[in-house]
Amino acid sequence: MSATELRSYAAVIRTHACTPLLEQVVASLKAQSWAPARIVFVDSSRDAGVRERLLRMGEVVAYPEEVFNYSVAINVGMGAVAEPYALLISAHVRLDDPQVVQRALSAAQAQGIEVVYWRNAPSGQVAMDIIGAEQFDGYNGLSNACSLLPTRLVKERPFRVDVFSAEDAEWAAWYFRSRHGRVMRVDDPSVKYENPHVNVRKTINEEVAIAYFAYPRNRWPDKIASRWGRAALALVRGRKDRARMHWEIGTQLLLMWFRAPSGTSKYF
Repeated sequence: MSATELRSYAAVIRTHACTPLLEQVVASLKAQSWAPARIVFVDSSRDAGVRERLLRMGEVVAYPEEVFNYSVAINVGMGAVAEPYALLISAHVRLDDPQVVQRALSAAQAQGIEVVYWRNAPSGQVAMDIIGAEQFDGYNGLSNACSLLPTRLVKERPFRVDVFSAEDAEWAAWYFRSRHGRVMRVDDPSVKYENPHVNVRKTINEEVAIAYFAYPRNRWPDKIASRWGRAALALVRGRKDRARMHWEIGTQLLLMWFRAPSGTSKYF
């Protein structure tokens, strides 16, 4: 892997609207010292006005189905990428430092790593960690909010459309298991995630999907008991919504021993 190859990427953004935040996201990508060769929007709006506004900022691929599914959107976007790598980035993630991409990809290239993902730094400091099969806990393998992936690999093994949530965790589990790969996780305070659609239902579906598709250890009896314990504690503290969330997660973890879970991939 050469540095020239690793920095040759297209950005893929899944969206259904053209918002001021999306315009900021695109501007932050174009301002990167290692900027994307192209910006590809997967547009699920079915709105000619939205498509026209997106075309002013990049290329547009229409989402082909009536019912939205994140994995389908990713796979459609990847189908339009000819570059060796693709940066999957949310319409809600803004990169406030022009060096974000170069800093991380230079470090990844030096270690022979070609899968990278970014998140806002909980500590407020830049940190880079290597995640492999031994470190994988279901949550730390990948984040499609902002991740760089080899185009050839995703085309060879697309994101599974039956995974209704946490499709990134399922893909990472496959990558660790089948390719014995390593992933670089980059914590960076200049990576800003500003998604207004994060809600309880999204959290529940992600927890259930991770346990079923990516990390079965999370559905063992002690994990179920822990969830119900957290529900009881939240109830005692008067946090009824939190208690209901933990109770439902625990119940779904139990039920998946008898049947496959189901859910929706759409939260907006």
